[in-house]
Amino acid sequence: MNIKKTLGLGMVSAALGLTLIGGGTFAYFSDTASSNAVFNNGTLSLTSDPSVIVDLSNLKPGDLITREFKLKNDGSLDITKVMLKTLSEVTDVKSDNGSNNLKDYLVVTFLVNNDKQQPEVLIKSLSELEKESPDLVARGLIGTLLGGEKSGLKAGTADKLTVQFAFVENFQPQNHFQGDKLKLSWTFQASQGAGVYK
Repeated sequence: MNIKKTLGLGMVSAALGLTLIGGGTFAYFSDTASSNAVFNNGTLSLTSDPSVIVDLSNLKPGDLITREFKLKNDGSLDITKVMLKTLSEVTDVKSDNGSNNLKDYLVVTFLVNNDKQQPEVLIKSLSELEKESPDLVARGLIGTLLGGEKSGLKAGTADKLTVQFAFVENFQPQNHFQGDKLKLSWTFQASQGAGVYK
């Protein structure tokens, strides 16, 4: 081997040896830490008690039906509003009802939300009520003055409401409604409050 090759190999070997020695003796301190997060979502659960508020037959003009029912918040989150959605379907037995619709002659009166001291009376025919969405757990002006509960429905609480249905007597023959049936469906649509900084 010539002298250049021998010297070159010697230098490479020496550099490799130094690298292995340096690599073998390099040390440092280390540590680790971990963090966990848990997100448990709240629940919004509204129930109506009883689930069937009215189940009547043999109605006639002039009849009044008063019932009480509860809206209960069985969830873990507060409810700020409970909007009432009304849907009713009439089955006409006679085909000669003309322009008369049974929905116009059944009037719903929300007399009071007993917990909110809400004496503001909502009086609407079923056909009118289908176009509106009143908040059933809002505290009215008089409730504010008399110290009734605040608007909304706190988790684990219930509001008791009184409602009245009236078959309007118009002092005219209403024979065209004989045998007609009306199916009423109420949906109570609950809304949570705004998110908060936590």
